[in-house]
Amino acid sequence: MIDQLRTMAIFQTVAEHGSFRQAAKQLHLSPSVISHHVSKLEETLGVPLLYRSTRRMSLTDAGAELLAASQRMTAAAIDGLSAVERRASQPTGTLTIAAPTPFAHSPYVEAFTRFSQAYPGVHLSVQLEDKPVQLEGSNIDVAIRGRTHDLDDSSYKARKLGNVQFCVFAAPSYVAGRSTPQSMEDLADWDWIQSLPISWTAYATLADGKVPERSPRIVVTCNNFSMARKFVDEGLGFMIETYPLVADDFRAGRLVQLAPRVKLRPIDAYAIYPANSPKNGLAHLFVDFMMDQSWTIEHGFGVR
Repeated sequence: MIDQLRTMAIFQTVAEHGSFRQAAKQLHLSPSVISHHVSKLEETLGVPLLYRSTRRMSLTDAGAELLAASQRMTAAAIDGLSAVERRASQPTGTLTIAAPTPFAHSPYVEAFTRFSQAYPGVHLSVQLEDKPVQLEGSNIDVAIRGRTHDLDDSSYKARKLGNVQFCVFAAPSYVAGRSTPQSMEDLADWDWIQSLPISWTAYATLADGKVPERSPRIVVTCNNFSMARKFVDEGLGFMIETYPLVADDFRAGRLVQLAPRVKLRPIDAYAIYPANSPKNGLAHLFVDFMMDQSWTIEHGFGVR
């Protein structure tokens, strides 16, 4: 297997350079050795990988498929080696992260804490803002967002961390005397505290894609989780947010979960960072760390 991987890497170099001679120069081998490895690979696989002529060389369909697989293999190997090198080099510096205000609460703070404990030489600067910050021209190294279609331009990359599961809740004082809602449709006659200026369908769409036909009355729109939560505590209306932020309050009886059997469509969470971030830099270090966390529904993110 090791020999085959080496041969694949040689074939990849030939395919990417379009020449045995250029590949030989890149790999510091003779063209005859390069040609031998490619021929041996074709013999092993039983299919031609390259069309050869005196003037040009091109890939067969099988060659194009193998090249794509080899490039994925090489990228994974580079990422793995970079991750190990970063862990061994004790990184230092300031890492600036932009995240929505709910990240001021557990378990998100716990994840940031584990990162700081793992890399004590890194100064973590967290900026909380519910309105997506303008990344272009800012000092933000990584932004955590629930969507990617509004990226400034293609100079930024996005990696999916997982998905955020929402639930509906209200204070016992607000629920008292009301019929227990069994569906999102039942909430149309209730008062909604809108924690972000996002449409009802963005929150209330069910896991199966069904959209409620009726929307509740918006009593307050507030772009800050903590303030919106205080309106809930005062009994002004119900709210929709991620389950981990209110799970302890459910258990303590300070909040009531409405329509607990209703499964809402989760929202994907992404880490956004500049495409030219160094492979061994702090942005990649942080994103790799977050990807390694064992996120579950109970901890705010669904299985990736």
